[in-house]
Amino acid sequence: MEKSVLKDIFMWPFSRKARRRMATRPRPPQCKRLFMTLVVRDEEDTVEKSIRFHHAMGVDGFIVSSHNSVDGTNAILERLADEGLVKRVFLRTTPDHRHGEWVNEMVRCARDEFGADWVVNADGDEFYYSEDLDLKKSINACDGANALWVDSTFLFPDDKPNFFESTFFVTRPLRQFEAEQAGVAGDPEFADFIGSQGCTKVLHRTKGFISVTNGNHDVSMEHRIKCHAGGIRLYHYHVRNYAGYEGKVRRWRDSARLMPEGQCAHLKRMVALYEEGRLREDYDRRYGAAKLQRLIELGAVTCDPSVRNFMAMEGLI
Repeated sequence: MEKSVLKDIFMWPFSRKARRRMATRPRPPQCKRLFMTLVVRDEEDTVEKSIRFHHAMGVDGFIVSSHNSVDGTNAILERLADEGLVKRVFLRTTPDHRHGEWVNEMVRCARDEFGADWVVNADGDEFYYSEDLDLKKSINACDGANALWVDSTFLFPDDKPNFFESTFFVTRPLRQFEAEQAGVAGDPEFADFIGSQGCTKVLHRTKGFISVTNGNHDVSMEHRIKCHAGGIRLYHYHVRNYAGYEGKVRRWRDSARLMPEGQCAHLKRMVALYEEGRLREDYDRRYGAAKLQRLIELGAVTCDPSVRNFMAMEGLI
């Protein structure tokens, strides 16, 4: 690049010449056809809500992998396929959980068979909320990026029978100095609420796609330009109530044993507690009413009714 051009660019926005050049430069293609991939297992309590929620948020179609589901999940997916919302269902029967492999196949399916130009990769308990109430609009606001990352915001369960009525989320984990001032810095029961929760997820263009990592935490792209999707928040209902907590352990007990060392340590720990008969005790210690009140006082947990209100508006609850 010539020095004069570089000078103009680095002087922007003061250079009129540079401003004209930037204004006439072709804009990257906009998100026009948005698909979502889902990996589910016995998610009859969330899968239909998830698909209808995200469709109302602008998702055009869904590709789903159902891994050894034995509840009503597959029947729900079949009904939603008849409606035209679910475009393809892969029934996965392997004993182990091959998340990355399945998601990569679904992304290629969405791109090659259904013309998707952007994809959101999610699990059945994850809800992507656009502040514009339109995921395409929020994606297009991140002009020039082909991969976007979002932080997970985790539900703090309050054991409502319909957990979608719950509105307590870990919206601001404690900073280290705040934990020290509150006297909980060395308490292992507060460790999950101190510092970054460390769980980011990605959505991305299909052009230039190479592969996603297990858990949808990152993506490999040709000429990747990755930025934060400021207008999108991810609400994760990973622990919904005790029934769901125990159900998750029972569903994943066999798969957890097959996972390599170092993967899904939290799930393996839950399996061990379940088999020792101490899972309910662990749940009450982690998510009891006293813990909720303490975290509200510390500012780590707040009331955020965004998902509940949108579901109510759409007639989903």
